[in-house]
Amino acid sequence: MRLPPLAVLFLLTAPAAAQFVNRAAWLGVEEEGVRRNFAQGTEYFLDRFSYVVTAPWWERSLPTFGSRVDYRLGSTSGSQFTVEGAIDHSLDLGEGFAFRYHVLQGENRDTRFLRNAVALEYALDERTALFAQGELFADKSLIDVSVGAFLFRRDDDALRVMLTAVDWTSEKSRIVEYERAPYAAMLSGAFGDDDGVRLRFELGSQLPFTVRELDDGERLSMQRHIASATTHWRLAAQDVLVAAIEAEWTDKDLRPLDPAGAAVEDFERTFAQARVEWWRDAPLPWSVGVMHTHHDEDGVRPNDPASSLRTRRREWFGILRTRLAAGEKLSFEPQLFAGIVEDEFRDAGDTRDEHRFEGKLSWNTRWDFTPNVALSLLVGFQLDEPAFGGGGAQFVARF
Repeated sequence: MRLPPLAVLFLLTAPAAAQFVNRAAWLGVEEEGVRRNFAQGTEYFLDRFSYVVTAPWWERSLPTFGSRVDYRLGSTSGSQFTVEGAIDHSLDLGEGFAFRYHVLQGENRDTRFLRNAVALEYALDERTALFAQGELFADKSLIDVSVGAFLFRRDDDALRVMLTAVDWTSEKSRIVEYERAPYAAMLSGAFGDDDGVRLRFELGSQLPFTVRELDDGERLSMQRHIASATTHWRLAAQDVLVAAIEAEWTDKDLRPLDPAGAAVEDFERTFAQARVEWWRDAPLPWSVGVMHTHHDEDGVRPNDPASSLRTRRREWFGILRTRLAAGEKLSFEPQLFAGIVEDEFRDAGDTRDEHRFEGKLSWNTRWDFTPNVALSLLVGFQLDEPAFGGGGAQFVARF
């Protein structure tokens, strides 16, 4: 099985956050940096359950490196439409060479981006390969160039490393000038046995960079580091223990070009989410588990303290889900998320300090065209108050 050089992670816990992992290697301009309004929707984390969280049996064997089409879209209101998708395709050219094409798209309330990357790979032997890739369809000032290698690959197991020169070359930009060029490093892998322990992980590091804004005369410094891992541990013939964790740390400061000037903004964000789930892999599959979210944001604006931001959010949610077959191709998957949220929020327009119950029931209708191609439609209902909980759709094809 030949593996493409681009591994894109969609986490079991929260695939929306996986876009951060991909962005860790592509953060050249401020607009594509920190999602400044990430926590300002009171139901943001719970709303993600309406269209992006998938049951563990969807990710059986934790596929990562195979060719696929994976698109998720949905909305919790008329102004919060989200699209997240990826396309990976490979073409064997012979003589050890292969051509790869990858699309990464993301659009939500805070960010919008579209990446098209092409790569040429050369296999050194059956288990190792080198590759180079670039974004040939991007604006000149947004082209990223990467080199990397598969240090190991065999069937569904692989270990891959990639180094990226972000916005290469930076001298082309008419908007910014880099004083410290942006580079990124990514490491991803998948190992194990379906009958034992199966692990998938990805690490992304946007190394510190400094950019000077040519229009407004400000200097932006930023770095971001992300880690994630998911395991399936088969305890018995029908019992699987699922554990997943993701973490992100972002630091950004915006200052005037005059070294003696006061800081415009200092921003720091820490996000961590962990989930443990017991999955009964039976003809009527079900799972039960718990998920914890830890999220802090501090945006300090010395020149305008009223616009400073402070977020402290802690979530403890119970998870219960099952799959009801209605034929060979049609199935229904009700999913229940409910728990306690501690929410502290401060900015110029809102103040919250709450300890409350939140819950959502999501009903997923899935049609399997083939074992590797499926379309699902989802509708959600709030439990903490009578309300529509959002809806969405997902199309997945692996080949």
